[in-house]
Amino acid sequence: MIQRYRVLGRSVAEGDELQPLLAKAYAQKAQVLCECRKGTDLPLYISHRNDRYVLARWPGSGARHATACDHYEAPDYLTGMGQVRGAAIIDDETSGETSLKLGFPLSRGSARLAPAAITNDKPTVKSSGQKLSMRGLLHVLWDRAELTHWHPKMAGKRSWFVVRRALLEAAASCRAKQEALPHVLFVPESFKLEEKEDIRARRRTALERVYRSRDEMMVVVGEIKEIVSAHGAERIVLRHVGDMPFVMDTDMARRFHKRFAGELALWQAQHGSKAEQDHLVIAGSFARRREGTFDLIEVALMPVTPEWLPYETSDERYLIAKAVAEKRRFVKGLRVNLDVDMPIASLVLKDTGEEACAVHIHDRDNEVAEPLEALLAGQGVAHRFWKEGEPLPARVTRQRRWEAQAAA
Repeated sequence: MIQRYRVLGRSVAEGDELQPLLAKAYAQKAQVLCECRKGTDLPLYISHRNDRYVLARWPGSGARHATACDHYEAPDYLTGMGQVRGAAIIDDETSGETSLKLGFPLSRGSARLAPAAITNDKPTVKSSGQKLSMRGLLHVLWDRAELTHWHPKMAGKRSWFVVRRALLEAAASCRAKQEALPHVLFVPESFKLEEKEDIRARRRTALERVYRSRDEMMVVVGEIKEIVSAHGAERIVLRHVGDMPFVMDTDMARRFHKRFAGELALWQAQHGSKAEQDHLVIAGSFARRREGTFDLIEVALMPVTPEWLPYETSDERYLIAKAVAEKRRFVKGLRVNLDVDMPIASLVLKDTGEEACAVHIHDRDNEVAEPLEALLAGQGVAHRFWKEGEPLPARVTRQRRWEAQAAA
């Protein structure tokens, strides 16, 4: 069933006719309604990005949409988003702009410690929703970019070009540290040999903040290509910017490998296989040295599948791979700032009928009992524990589901 919207008093299907109408509605500041549920007003807002008009749900409204709708989002309480919404993430429903409160600096004075000394030995992620950790920022960007969403038509279409575009669009309406987030965010452009010099020029412009002052920092989000030893230090080399290594001295490298042993082990378990490989995404604040190299300061790593869907454990990776192989529609849950012993839904299936189904693969013996009980008691979705070897909850065809929800 094709997605339909009410624009300027007309019911219009997603397709070629939609963009001109969105342009008129954008100019008139007119409201657009999603028609996924009969008799229910579900407003969307329009943003103009990269010469096209994009419809996005209002913050916190995703769970009200029909599960078959592209704008459906799992309820916040199922993931770490519930902890940070309204505190570290403040949405302005009038402007559509989002303010992000960051728990790490984006500048350093001469009196501050060297970068290696302020890279934490312990996990930087704390169970606090007041400010976003580096991992929290990465998860929020991934969520806003809808890189947590999957349906079968996406198969084979998620390249780094697509991921980068989605991340930049997600950041376009965000502010952090009283600045537009795109001004402090660097996401490497896909490398093309024939455009090498033009790409370098655009990269230099994008990095103007750290070239202007060694006290200023930016945040990089990219894919790790390799981690190599170099004269007593280590270098993290990202894909598409192989000539821009990020340097870690011996002490920082020790801390890095200790802190992210689990994420590195998951990535290395898949790295080098003959099948399509997983990716290891890094988010990190960085500054430029006088010599022209770049220091990493606060860092987060996130293993993702070949489809760029994040996972935390090998069991969760297997679950995602199974759901992708069986051509299921789902949303991947993210932890954001939550500690690892706090339960979240691994993914939420959108193709199980009028009620979505949250799939859990938690070890109930090693988690905090009360939060898990509260999670499972949450309304709006069905809940199902799953382990390897078991089938996923049954699918309801999209046509049948849409018809039932439209009539509701």
